[in-house]
Amino acid sequence: MGRFGTALRVGRTFGVRHGMLRLGYELERGTGLMARRMRSVQGWDVWDLNRIAPRVFPESILRDRREGTRKFFFRDVRTVGQSVKQILSGDEEKSIVAGAERILAGNLPFFGNLSYDCGVPPRWFENPVTGQAVSPRQHWTRMRFASPVYDDLKFILEPSRFLFVYALVRAYALTADECFPETFWRFLEDWAAQSPPMSGPLWICGQECSLRILAWSFALHGFIHSPSTTSKRVALLFSLVASHAWRTAQTISYSRSQRSNHLISEAVGLWTAGTLYPELKAASRWQNLGAQMLREAVVDQITPEGVSHQHSFNYQRMILHLLLWTLRLAEIHGADLHEDIRSRAESAIGFLRSWVDPVNGSAPNYGSNDGSHIFPLAIDDYRDYRPLLQLGSAVQNRPALPSGSCDEPALWFGLKPRASTFAPAPQSSPEAGYFRLGGEDSWAFMRAGDYQRRPFQADQLHVDLWWRGLNLARDAGTYLYNGPGPWNNAFAGTAVHNTVTVDDRDQMTRAGRFLWLDWSQASGRIVDLESSTHERIFEGEHNGYKNLGVTHRRQVQPLAGIGWLIIDELIGSGEHDVRLHWLTPDLSYHFRKSPFEVVFAHGESQICWNFFANVPSQSAIVRAGRLIERTSNFEIGDCDKALLGYEAPTYGDLRPAVSLLYQTRSRLPVRFVTLVRMVNAGEFNLTNLETAKMAQTRVEETNLEIRPVQNRVQTA
Repeated sequence: MGRFGTALRVGRTFGVRHGMLRLGYELERGTGLMARRMRSVQGWDVWDLNRIAPRVFPESILRDRREGTRKFFFRDVRTVGQSVKQILSGDEEKSIVAGAERILAGNLPFFGNLSYDCGVPPRWFENPVTGQAVSPRQHWTRMRFASPVYDDLKFILEPSRFLFVYALVRAYALTADECFPETFWRFLEDWAAQSPPMSGPLWICGQECSLRILAWSFALHGFIHSPSTTSKRVALLFSLVASHAWRTAQTISYSRSQRSNHLISEAVGLWTAGTLYPELKAASRWQNLGAQMLREAVVDQITPEGVSHQHSFNYQRMILHLLLWTLRLAEIHGADLHEDIRSRAESAIGFLRSWVDPVNGSAPNYGSNDGSHIFPLAIDDYRDYRPLLQLGSAVQNRPALPSGSCDEPALWFGLKPRASTFAPAPQSSPEAGYFRLGGEDSWAFMRAGDYQRRPFQADQLHVDLWWRGLNLARDAGTYLYNGPGPWNNAFAGTAVHNTVTVDDRDQMTRAGRFLWLDWSQASGRIVDLESSTHERIFEGEHNGYKNLGVTHRRQVQPLAGIGWLIIDELIGSGEHDVRLHWLTPDLSYHFRKSPFEVVFAHGESQICWNFFANVPSQSAIVRAGRLIERTSNFEIGDCDKALLGYEAPTYGDLRPAVSLLYQTRSRLPVRFVTLVRMVNAGEFNLTNLETAKMAQTRVEETNLEIRPVQNRVQTA
């Protein structure tokens, strides 16, 4: 098609309005106009308190907040600390303090679940993984998020989010040890000295600036009664907040063009600066702009049913944290927010609740996952979504989960969740392409969406399987957006998802790390089995291979609590390479080649995977990019192999997993059958003979047609 044709397709992807917003931003940046505007406000003298808040004195700022005249979630962290102690064990308290003490030694948290030695004070401009650094004199308008000089800029930006302040405040509330607030103020002073306003790489992103405003605000109120919190330091923090809010407002058009969580973050940052710092002369303007942009963003990005158009559970958590922060502060300050903001937040909490595993609180690692966890206020694991659900229930004054350590974020927001054992039944969201089968003990997540907004991953008909808290079939996550090949958002492709790949192609055309063209569209249904009034199955199909003349249809059926049956049917014409992929946990296993069977050991249990096809097929097992087992005629390219057998629980954290592959080169139609059985010692189990008979029946039955989804009647 050529460059011009590709450019037209990209333009259609973004739309005229948002494309023009993006074009205007890039013109300002490319011509140097933006750099000149930024240079006009460099230097902390421009942001002196006398200029940004005339006739306001640091002593009065400090006094008002100590006396509670300027309200926050809490007045004194010692009161919060007493409440937190009531819900935590002694070991959990020690864990919080130990984590904060590691921060004092320069070991800072990264991406929710990692930590790196960054020094004291932190080396703000160094990538702690590679040791590469970016010059603080390099202007952000001439930088990108990836470079051979500094590798992935996200590793440099993460400490400057100041997310470590939440751990310091929590430890201070439990111990009253003055080393925690003193460390925060020393780090803040060093950051300001090393990164003067608008002049270096740490100012590259309005979202980063906004998240800093939130963290600094939490720290200010958390340490407000500490002797370390002096009027001079408070004046510095005011200068930082004002400069960051101004910087965010300058590029709000870029965030609007993105139609992503960036706009929500920046709107909340602006609104927070205007609400919590009314002494600033621009406060009213920022509050109004933030409220306006926030309403625009939530209506644009969150459906009435509560689904984020970014199609990422981790990003949906981030968005909800931002909305709950805003709603709670608005309640405290009596500030007006549009009802759409509250209603979409309530819907989004309800939607996310359906995808949180009741055993361990995790959700599928579905969609983009950049490690964002902007309010780390609970002892629970990074992947545990229950603290968010508990916080959402408290802000909305709705029935909550059973009380426990997941109550802590609500306590920090000045709330106490309503004790309840009520748990709403998980539901599918077919209008958004999210489908759920099963109960609490064993359940499946299926994705079959009709994209109206640009997708971020080519993953139609992906399936996650869960059993008693174990994610049997899982999503690989993200790992890196900006790494060297092949780690440049490679986990967004079709081949690493639990679905079928045809002729080694993605379901969509990749036009960049974050951009897909020729969107594949899918449809799905949950229907009752014709032979049963109790059993339900999922049926779905997508058109991602229509240019090849191929349609992929998938059926997922629970087997009465003992397992799952997945049938994939590829229909069309011609001869094609067809590959089925499943990503499983890194557990010990044994296998046999014919018929292909892999049996994983999990405690006293076994998870048995069996594969069958209507045509001769080959099989393989890949772990951490290495072929461990394969049939003699199995072939796979080095590029594909390098990505398989891995998962990334969070950004930058690459771990081994096990990829199961089943493939053929054959004329269509091709039918694959996957049978997954979960077996506990002493429990009922299908014999190998019964397993083979069941699966072979599904392969050979001529009357078992996975019919086009649109011709099926959806069950109520």
